[in-house]
Amino acid sequence: MPFHDLSTFIARLETEGDLCRIAAEVDPLLEIAAITDRVSKGAGGNKALLFERVKGHPFPVLTNLFGSLDRTASALGADDLEALARRLERDLAAAPGESAGQRLRALVRSPAWEPCVIETPPCREIVRDAPDLCLLPALQSWPGDGGRYLTLPLVFTADPETGETNCGMYRVQIVDDSTALVHWKEGSGGAAHHAAWQRRGEPMPVAIALGGPPALTYAAGAPLPEGVEETRFAGYLQGEPVEMAACLSSGLRVPAAAEFVIEGFIDPGKTGTEGPFGNHTGSYAPAGPFPLLRVSALCHRRGPLFPATIVGPPPMEDCFLGKATERLFLPLLRLEVLGVRDINLPIEGIFHGCALVSARTEGADGGKELLRQLWETGLLKRSKMIVVLDEDVDVQDPSLCYWRALNQVDPGRDLIVEDGRLGIDATHRENGARVGTDPETQRLLARRWEEYGIG
Repeated sequence: MPFHDLSTFIARLETEGDLCRIAAEVDPLLEIAAITDRVSKGAGGNKALLFERVKGHPFPVLTNLFGSLDRTASALGADDLEALARRLERDLAAAPGESAGQRLRALVRSPAWEPCVIETPPCREIVRDAPDLCLLPALQSWPGDGGRYLTLPLVFTADPETGETNCGMYRVQIVDDSTALVHWKEGSGGAAHHAAWQRRGEPMPVAIALGGPPALTYAAGAPLPEGVEETRFAGYLQGEPVEMAACLSSGLRVPAAAEFVIEGFIDPGKTGTEGPFGNHTGSYAPAGPFPLLRVSALCHRRGPLFPATIVGPPPMEDCFLGKATERLFLPLLRLEVLGVRDINLPIEGIFHGCALVSARTEGADGGKELLRQLWETGLLKRSKMIVVLDEDVDVQDPSLCYWRALNQVDPGRDLIVEDGRLGIDATHRENGARVGTDPETQRLLARRWEEYGIG
């Protein structure tokens, strides 16, 4: 079942007892984040949170929407992530193309996933005559943060030459009622578009949507291959096209079902100091110069909901978004690197910190060769540490992986350190037969277990 907007999604969560409404007044400065932090670590059943009364603001705040594997799968319109991954693997196998990226591009470029345009979209039910970002209940999550942030934004940009669009999830710091700072990293689609507009010396149009289809919120932060549009990928995930709407002040398009839409322009050379920002590493990302957005329009639905996420020490919401990427992008990884069986991105690594990979390797240096191939893939290109284990190792069992790696690895032989990254080849070596109960004895125990009276 696809969800077109946040209201239908949280209605489903409430029906399932997976939403907690908080009627007490709460402060967007630190308090909401602290509550969400405690809940995401197990308090109150780790439910999605709807803060109905936010101090100084007329709009309620939603947090922890993707804070479990079940909620993340439900947000993508699936019963479970494995079922969605199997569907993607099947469709990729039938798609034309040599590489995984080519196959995914061909798959999502089907007319079935072409976004459609809505003339009278819900996101424009209220158009503010005087755009005021201070109306938004943007959160300050940690005491050392440089200010209040939009932490779950869909940032839309376009290439000035080709018109190719990008939807990325880049944090946005509010400066005042009419300006904000957009933090995109070098190498991202938004940063590439910004550089192109800078070279032309022209103002760059930007649109920021909050809310809309949950599948698009996921797609905006997914490591998609170049040329795969986020809106089309989201349409594929949810099983029907994403409905879009034209912006008021530019040619960009945004989700028609968004809760809020902020439009503006980045003038050539205009920057401001963004940050610090409390990060998933447990420390603050330092302050630095980033593009300054001049707001030109603000619109929203009647009775809108303000979505936000908290980034910090795990487990938190982004851990489960990372797990969704682990499962959904495994089919692409198998196409890119032959021999890969499974992958585990431990939540402590938050996407890029570590990857445990089980694979079939050949030859004495097969593990090292596979490590280098993995670093060339889009999914694991930024991984700080990759551990390659034999194909019969269950990488979803970290204790087993640690045991195998700690006892199998010869540091002088099996470690690769390149470009600030660590690779560990923990594949089996010719150092004697493996210890384990023989199959006949295992069958004997299965037959007689109740007879032993152990329980």
